[in-house]
Amino acid sequence: MKTFAKILLCLLVLTGCRSADQDASTSTDKEAAKLVKETGLKGFAPLITEDCVVYAHVDFSKVELDKVKNVFQKAGEDTLRELGFDDDSFQATARELQVELDKLDAIVRPAFDTITKDLGIREFAVIADMGLIRNGVSAIVAIPWEGNTAKQRDALRNLLNLEHSPVDFVKVDNFLILPLASPYFSPEEAVKEWAKEMKPAPDAPIFDALKSVAEAEIKVAVAIPEPVRIMARSGKMPIDMPDEIKGLVQFAATKVEWASASVSLHEILGEKPPKNADVLLTLKTTAPRDAAQLRRLLEQAIEYGINFMRFQMDQDQSMGFQMPPLFFQFIKGLLKTLLPEVEDDTLRFRLKADRFESQHAIVSVVGLGATLLLPATNASRESGRRMVCDLNLRQIGLALLNYENARGAFPPLYTVDENGKPLHSWRVLLLPFLDYNVFYKAIRLDEPWDSDHNSQFHDVIVGIYSCQSNPLCKPGNDCTYSAIAGGILVPGTEKARTLDYLATNNGTSYTLALIEVKEPFCWMDPTADVTLKDLGKGINAPDSRCGSFHPGGCMACFCDGSVRHLSQTMDTKTLQALGNPDSSDIIDSF
Repeated sequence: MKTFAKILLCLLVLTGCRSADQDASTSTDKEAAKLVKETGLKGFAPLITEDCVVYAHVDFSKVELDKVKNVFQKAGEDTLRELGFDDDSFQATARELQVELDKLDAIVRPAFDTITKDLGIREFAVIADMGLIRNGVSAIVAIPWEGNTAKQRDALRNLLNLEHSPVDFVKVDNFLILPLASPYFSPEEAVKEWAKEMKPAPDAPIFDALKSVAEAEIKVAVAIPEPVRIMARSGKMPIDMPDEIKGLVQFAATKVEWASASVSLHEILGEKPPKNADVLLTLKTTAPRDAAQLRRLLEQAIEYGINFMRFQMDQDQSMGFQMPPLFFQFIKGLLKTLLPEVEDDTLRFRLKADRFESQHAIVSVVGLGATLLLPATNASRESGRRMVCDLNLRQIGLALLNYENARGAFPPLYTVDENGKPLHSWRVLLLPFLDYNVFYKAIRLDEPWDSDHNSQFHDVIVGIYSCQSNPLCKPGNDCTYSAIAGGILVPGTEKARTLDYLATNNGTSYTLALIEVKEPFCWMDPTADVTLKDLGKGINAPDSRCGSFHPGGCMACFCDGSVRHLSQTMDTKTLQALGNPDSSDIIDSF
């Protein structure tokens, strides 16, 4: 009889929920319901096996975007008041914050409504399992899918941009499973085999971790797998790091049984915070002495990390200044406030103040840090901005090369309608290659860039398209990187350039792809790019569009992906030759 009761208990737990007509009077029912409540698993329990090492759960069933916006707006306004803004500055900055939140809302809301309303998805889980990892699948995303249609699955596939991906969904029981795996092989079979042999385990170690974060809407639980423990005990972990840090990792791998982290959305949801809402991270060790030792190792790691950072910054003179010693003490003190509390055999990382006090402390810390670093910041501001500009151009250049590799040619300067009228700039076409997929899908490519629908995106600042050194940037006119019209990018698609074509003339290293302009323009404008005639006027010349606010010239990206600073004294004929891929002029250096 006891054996039967245990089996019944397991079956009840694995279903993840109880139907209304079940008999609540039996002890097995009560115990099963209690375990489901303690872990917060709901219907995902059937996917947890003894080999589960990571379980992450996001529940946004109660999230309303309007409430989220209001919380962020209020938090921003509270921060402005804490910083001592006067009334005029406060009102102006609060309005700017509202505008930016409205822009973000315009991007996020269509996708959110599709997921929650059209597809009915209100939660999902990410699971890493050793049985999957051994077969090349690092993790799976599990979405409840009972009653959903193939049409809805196709809509979700399109939303996630999986049309041309080698990875596709797998249906397992009442879940839609998306494998997270290498694109070089199809993981669907591995998931199907895992599902066939999967044996849910209500006693899996990860359940203990989940009990500590059951009520949170966003939670992560981790159980240290035995292979990692064995490797750590052997002292042969394949990690390349200093001995001080390596010792900490090995100790944690052998002494930590499980870890959990959570974020509660109670302020956004307008609900009472759950128990332990101030706990950011929990580590459960094998014994109280191990918890105390791990905390000491964490403190030593902070000491080592700060000293190492100080040594490295003293050696690196590229910034042109040295950090004041007080700065390192400030960082060390800040990190030590984050050290965990030892509670028997458990370490808990807590927020040690209520919301107002925490915010006040953060503002104070930021103010102190800014005061300490102000001289250094003033000395390095332009150097830092030029570095960001360099990085922006490199990323755009790489996106152009990836576009050429995927589509067989560079993007057109702009697309055209059936009458030859410009529709969209190459910058719009490049968004998917810059990880702006959701934004890209919100733009209607069959309508002109300045249509009623598309005009709402003109003021959206795509940071990668603007240089931070340019003080003229503002919403609607913030793009400072231009292609050369008629250069490597030409209107329409009939004369699309390729890398092979560029190699026949001056080569990719001597062909300009992008150059800075002093007068910003709207990043969506398809006709705003500079021409070869503009290049002929030079850099930073009074009547030239080409130039920047960097001292002595401007930044430019070449077709091999390299970024260089072009001097404003450069010969204009050389500059034109660099921008013209059809040029036969020999360019030795510049």
